[in-house]
Amino acid sequence: MSKSLIIPLVDLHREYRFLKKDIGRRLKSCFKSQQWILGKEVAAFERRISGYIGTKEAIGVASGTDALLLSLRALAMRQKKGSFFREKDEVITTAFSFVATAESIIRSGAKPVFVDIDPHTFNIDPKELKKAITRNTVGIIPVHLYGLACQMNTISRIARSHNLFIVEDVAQALGGSCDSRKLGAWGDCGAFSFFPSKNLGAFGDGGLVTTNDSKLASSIRILRDHGQSKAYDASCVGYNSRLDSLQAAVLLAKAPYLDKFNRLRRKAAKEYKDILKKSSRLEVPCEPKGSYHVYSLYTIKVKDMREELIKYLKGKGIGVRAYYPKALTQMQAFKLAKPKGDFKATKEVISKILSLPMYPFLEKSKVRYIANNVLNFFNK
Repeated sequence: MSKSLIIPLVDLHREYRFLKKDIGRRLKSCFKSQQWILGKEVAAFERRISGYIGTKEAIGVASGTDALLLSLRALAMRQKKGSFFREKDEVITTAFSFVATAESIIRSGAKPVFVDIDPHTFNIDPKELKKAITRNTVGIIPVHLYGLACQMNTISRIARSHNLFIVEDVAQALGGSCDSRKLGAWGDCGAFSFFPSKNLGAFGDGGLVTTNDSKLASSIRILRDHGQSKAYDASCVGYNSRLDSLQAAVLLAKAPYLDKFNRLRRKAAKEYKDILKKSSRLEVPCEPKGSYHVYSLYTIKVKDMREELIKYLKGKGIGVRAYYPKALTQMQAFKLAKPKGDFKATKEVISKILSLPMYPFLEKSKVRYIANNVLNFFNK
């Protein structure tokens, strides 16, 4: 295979070529109706996802970030009888996630409490979570990072025993499950992102909340539409956060292929593992018993010389990236948040993680080219 070959981290062009006719039909119907905001496509997509996840309700919103924020605001309205949490209210989450997880907590009025992760799963460590609970704790946001489920049975038991809510951050894990229950069906709410690179991606931003609580669903629908409980009558301060019909049309076209595409991701992940496990200087992703990993990203741990490896692979035309190079605890934006513990695992992971190309149409020959170049780097 040529050294000039470019293998991107994500290839949306291949996916579009495969889905072009399906997407075109859905968009044509949307153009015909001229219902651009909360049209029939949005309602149809909400029904499809609630049925797929196994929840009573699904509410389309403008982004994955808004899915988190509106979930938290609705929970504040339920628990605090006000529009926002109070500053003393604490929500526990992982120190290793995208910034949206923590900023949504702050924007809901609460304080993020960061805890360490399991160094092998990259997800929140339930033991550290339990130790961080105080009388001010109101909830937990577990993040199903890279497509792998958190330990939801354990986390759910902890939450129930302390009367805490759970908002699942499922931005990277649509289609994943824990003990045969889909992610997004475990918590009070599940927050999803349809950013273009996700397992189910729109042609722009988009998000959705799942829940089994009809009152929470009603509050989220009000919040997404400027806080209006009826036209031109706002009952609370809300947001302009409506999933538009065009994005819903694209997502409806893609949704029937989600499980197939996730199986293709898993197939590529197995091919990676079979080759990369030969090196003692690498740690491949794990999949604990009962988990169904959907590999939004294929992320390995490189025990040494990671930066040199990145440069080497890019020189071979292979797109790679460290997701994420900085912990939330290290960011200026969250300096007033509450850290709990020494974050030993988070610090270790940040220095070693490396995400390799992963998408449904990643051919076996390219997986082998990528994986063998990783091995070649350490054997040269």
